[in-house]
Amino acid sequence: MTGGAGAQRASGDDGPALRPTGHARVDAVLDRAGELDALPVAEHPGRYDELHAALVAELDAEPGTVPAGLVPRPGTGPEEAAHR
Repeated sequence: MTGGAGAQRASGDDGPALRPTGHARVDAVLDRAGELDALPVAEHPGRYDELHAALVAELDAEPGTVPAGLVPRPGTGPEEAAHR
């Protein structure tokens, strides 16, 4: 897959189109997942491990490194929306 996480897949491709998350570093990791098709199947587990580690690193990142728009303000999360 090329063109970023927001790119539409070619017609005939049965996988879902990825939407950007709004977090450039996460989107970059997800873009790398699109490279799996070009790898031998025997290399997929190692690549999945790399991608998982990269996503975990983003989850563990210092809060100040996450764009402010991606961190919900207190009282604005999905739990609160369900009670409105």
